[in-house]
Amino acid sequence: MGRRRLIKTTVADASRDLISPLPVEIKHRILECLPTQDAARTALLSNHWNDVWLQHGRLAFDCDFTYSVDEGHDDEGRTLVDIINDILLSRAGPVKKFTLGINNYYPELRQSDFNRWCLFLSRNGVEELNIGFFNRDTDYKLPFCILSCPTIKQLSVDVTSIDLPVNNVGGIFSNVTSLFFQAVEFRRTVNGTASSISIPNLERLNFLDCVGITKFEISASKLEMLSVRNSVHDVVDSRWLTPHLKAIKALWLCDSSLPYMDASLFATAINLQVLGLDDLSFGSENQLAVVMQLLQKCPNLCELGIMADQAVCKRDIEAASSLLEDLDGCFIVQDLKMLNTIKIESFNGSTNEMLFVKLLLSNSPALEKVVIMEYHYIDRSVAVRSQRELLRFPRASPKAQIICMEHDRSMLGWAMGELWSIGALM
Repeated sequence: MGRRRLIKTTVADASRDLISPLPVEIKHRILECLPTQDAARTALLSNHWNDVWLQHGRLAFDCDFTYSVDEGHDDEGRTLVDIINDILLSRAGPVKKFTLGINNYYPELRQSDFNRWCLFLSRNGVEELNIGFFNRDTDYKLPFCILSCPTIKQLSVDVTSIDLPVNNVGGIFSNVTSLFFQAVEFRRTVNGTASSISIPNLERLNFLDCVGITKFEISASKLEMLSVRNSVHDVVDSRWLTPHLKAIKALWLCDSSLPYMDASLFATAINLQVLGLDDLSFGSENQLAVVMQLLQKCPNLCELGIMADQAVCKRDIEAASSLLEDLDGCFIVQDLKMLNTIKIESFNGSTNEMLFVKLLLSNSPALEKVVIMEYHYIDRSVAVRSQRELLRFPRASPKAQIICMEHDRSMLGWAMGELWSIGALM
């Protein structure tokens, strides 16, 4: 009798469903932690889980998803386009977050398919949209329905083209707070002057390796963070940047922008707290002069991060003494009273780099930390000599600490990533 009761209890325990009674909100959180292909499979558990899946509003057709399709894991032999169509058209609720990451060439994916997905999302409450075509041979255009979608708050676009309306004073990106564009070509719908675009709620704006960003002017009164990197196809000059300097709190520029700027014309960047400089050549008199002028315009700067460009700096490491004499007149003439942290990556110990750090140390009374990550190919004897010299430099701040670190590939870009603590642009 006892044995029979034990067997009965064990069977009941084994068949007990501990997940289905959970609140619907918890079940949606569970699906959010699963890849889309696994989240879709929960629909097979029961009708109740099927309802949860059909109302699930966070879909990610990313590289893992497309890899699963490429490996033939779809039992019905459907194409990628078929699968995405089926999942989207079966939605019983809004799609709040949508990610599309295509890293291979799919001949069946046409512009019309992409347009249809975008139109569906724009009509179904999408708030966060991430689009990436990582195969550089593709040429997809972002449909206008996405530019004019009133529900989108965060938009990230990689490897597409965008046709911009001319002199649009409203109606596009109306509620967007964050824009990230990578390898995007901006085009005007008609020839003429640069487009004027008003984005009233924009707080974060990031351009990486884009083309045509100077074809339009942005009005964004709430903009706090701006990043323009690898704009090799455009002259991002002072006039394009000046309207944003008074309000922004974080700015990231690269070497291709600096030579075309006259920082002496900039208004005082009274709110700028974080400044990042990518691929800065310490062997370029022009770039260093602009940087020094820019620092003069940032009285409340707290964090400065630099990625040095050694491909250029190495050739100019034995620069003529006249270069340093010319630069000396461009260096800081007033204290950076709020500067707290300096981070320099790919440091090679060149004369110009050492002078740059020395001048910052002597003009930063609030400085607490200087982090130096060495260049990967630096000679060890040079590294040791540079460290000793750095530690002997006079410091305006008694709290200033100098931390030197060897290059670590696993930490490549760490300084820049950590730099944006006020609000990440990446």
